[in-house]
Amino acid sequence: MAFKRVSQTTLPPRRWALKGYYGEGKSTFILAMQQPTLMIDADGRRHELKGDDLYELSEEAADHRSVERIQDLLDANMPGSDIRTIAIDSVTSLIGVSIARAMLDNAADRNRNKNQAWVDKAEKMRLLQDAVTAHGSHVLWIWHLEDAQLNGKAQIRETLPETERERLYRSLNASLRIVREDGRRGVLVEWSREGPSGMIVWDDEGYWKGVPERIEAAIYGQDGGTRPTSSGAVSADATPSRPAGSSWEGGAEEASDGVLTFYSPAEALAWGVDQGAFPSAEAAQSAYDQLKADCKPRNAREMYAAWIDFVQQPQRRRA
Repeated sequence: MAFKRVSQTTLPPRRWALKGYYGEGKSTFILAMQQPTLMIDADGRRHELKGDDLYELSEEAADHRSVERIQDLLDANMPGSDIRTIAIDSVTSLIGVSIARAMLDNAADRNRNKNQAWVDKAEKMRLLQDAVTAHGSHVLWIWHLEDAQLNGKAQIRETLPETERERLYRSLNASLRIVREDGRRGVLVEWSREGPSGMIVWDDEGYWKGVPERIEAAIYGQDGGTRPTSSGAVSADATPSRPAGSSWEGGAEEASDGVLTFYSPAEALAWGVDQGAFPSAEAAQSAYDQLKADCKPRNAREMYAAWIDFVQQPQRRRA
């Protein structure tokens, strides 16, 4: 038989998401991944990293922000290369361009079909995922955390919208977050496809040396020297976006690309008003809240799907 039996001991590629505040070492973490590393540098900071085994996708900055060019360059140059890790730093800058453009074009009535702008955004995310995972390498997706306010309350915002995070989970086997405690930093395993989560791997040696290997040890049941997260260990940080056991956890892998969805609840409300289903944003908000209470969706994708069905019911069209 010409086929090779699948190894029972080889660990899967590191398909990881890593998020944290600006300046906490997300980009430096790239140097601790298996080398050589190819950087897709949408943030324009690749020259700040110093590593002998770092490669850039292209010398043209625009290529790092075009999903189509990323796919073309990877397909042309990855086969036969020795690249072990592809790092996307950051996915926010890549997908955020599509989101911002769609919102501006819709607001200015430049799109005849306003739904199509969001379908295009979903397609870009799908294309990007398929392009970077097609070559069997490790993949590190990076995005940022920021301080924000919601209804007068302080919270921590992820710069990659929830809808896009849901889509990304089909290509991940772990979601990681940088945390700090008593002057040291570590990586919290928020979620893993294998199941184990809630562990912190501390950067005791500096420069994240050995941390990726210890994360694998924690996830796959090897002796990695990790410890469980205590209730107060990350109290200053946001609630993990995909905590184990959360009622919003399920369904991410089945998220369908190429369908209408939204950047945020605010965009969903604006779309409802634009469709002629509500006389005002206040009326849309009231209907949205009631629908959420009635449907009890498990995640953002389910909520937006229910909202689309609700808005598009014929009796909701105003003359």
